[in-house]
Amino acid sequence: MRHNVTMRRAAVATTAAAALTLTACGGGDGGSEAAADGGTVSIYNCEPQYMMPGNSSEVCGSKVLEQLYTGLTGVDYDTYEAVPGVAEEWETEDNETWTFHLGEDWTFHNGDEITAQTFVDTFNWTVDPDNAQQNADFYDKIAGYQAVVDGEAEELEGVRAVDDYTLEIELNEPFSPLPLMLSYTGFYPLPQEAFEDPDSYEQAPVGNGQYQMDGEWVHDQHINLTRYEDYAGEEAGKPANIEWRIYAEAEAAYLDAQSGELDVMDAVEPNRFAQLEEDFGDNQQSFDTSSFNYLGFPLYQEEFQDKDVRHALSMAIDREQIIEQLFDGQRTAAANIIPPMLPEAREDACEYCSFDPDRAAELYEEAGGPSELSIYFNSGAGHGEWTEAVANQWQENLGIDSVQFESMEFAQYLDLHDNQEVGGPFRLGWVLSYPSAQYAMEPIYTTGQSSNYTGFSNDDFDSLIDQANSAVDEGEASALYQEAEDILLEEMPVIPLWFQSYPVVTSERIDDSSVQMDARSFTRVEDIVVTE
Repeated sequence: MRHNVTMRRAAVATTAAAALTLTACGGGDGGSEAAADGGTVSIYNCEPQYMMPGNSSEVCGSKVLEQLYTGLTGVDYDTYEAVPGVAEEWETEDNETWTFHLGEDWTFHNGDEITAQTFVDTFNWTVDPDNAQQNADFYDKIAGYQAVVDGEAEELEGVRAVDDYTLEIELNEPFSPLPLMLSYTGFYPLPQEAFEDPDSYEQAPVGNGQYQMDGEWVHDQHINLTRYEDYAGEEAGKPANIEWRIYAEAEAAYLDAQSGELDVMDAVEPNRFAQLEEDFGDNQQSFDTSSFNYLGFPLYQEEFQDKDVRHALSMAIDREQIIEQLFDGQRTAAANIIPPMLPEAREDACEYCSFDPDRAAELYEEAGGPSELSIYFNSGAGHGEWTEAVANQWQENLGIDSVQFESMEFAQYLDLHDNQEVGGPFRLGWVLSYPSAQYAMEPIYTTGQSSNYTGFSNDDFDSLIDQANSAVDEGEASALYQEAEDILLEEMPVIPLWFQSYPVVTSERIDDSSVQMDARSFTRVEDIVVTE
């Protein structure tokens, strides 16, 4: 889920018109009958960019797709381990060749059977460059991926249907997190009709998940789902119906939630944080997520190549003060890069993340840190106020003469990074597409990765990531990922700032104890209990 502005770059996207035409789920005739069946829950959403699993790399679409599909594997968000999905079990001897044994009762919502060949066809269609799917690069560890991308082969060499219910996946290198990665949106199975007319299919996707489409995607208004009673998985969804209501502005959704016209709102804007208790009483709670915000350094610029300059800039930031004053405590100061909910996470792993202005000033002067800085951030996502607070602290604590701000739309912002034209510290974020320490680090810090916008390159770090990915023993892998993180925290290509917490507010119709949010900031809507 990558950098945050889309799911690839995580912040919640801005959308079109609010769903003003929908009937409110506030009780009334038939309410008790619906609750006996599980009831109907209405929940905020933004307008999806895509509703094709291979192309959905942002949260607005992927939250809905998760209800519509079940992948080869799933994730237990209590243990952060891979659990069965369509595949009942799997094995490997070397982390390079994997065998997945599929359940025999899985069907799509149209009744079509799901077999090993279904996944072969889906994977090959997704990586085919002619189909231009944004999630194709998640397949890059599968043998034959590059040959398909280069047009030298039509199919992935490393994906084979051994028989109807046995799928073999061969990788081009050992990779222990594969079962976790396969839970990601981009690996969901597709029926044949998706390949025949992708544009029409996307308006009413036919999946194999706990819920099926109830009508078509009504753009800028709503996406309605109803429980799939023939679901082959172990647990059916609790609500009978889910109404994903699409709003152009989060503020409009907040007001609807406040009045009881919307059951669940999970994208509250910071300006509302301080009044949540007053507005919702006990019907509000906050959840920690893997959403990681940082300031990166363009290491291709000479003035940021001394790591003591980077250390000093980190220690001159009072994270706790900014969190309390600007975010009403809805952030957790980062002293690590691996998110706190993962088993590899360690408290206070970072020596240079504690606020120490005296030491910072001394280091900065000794290292000859620049007297003028520019801070870069994407506009329209609420980053202006906190970057200004950071700038003020740098000027006060390090004696920096002036700090300029460079902000622009996200597409232009990424172009600047792609062309290595960033001239100062820059804001970006990262959210886990699947809960693995590997994904917290490898895509953005290993040499040559497309999302490595700092230009960081360290042979020891790269080697540790490779060793951890190859390790058969989980304990050994965890220790190696921690060693890799130690290098990042010492070399500091990025300043860890904070992990984001998300408040969730609910109507009186919802059992608050049933509301949970996972590490990706996805509300587990299938588990919500409607009480009236």
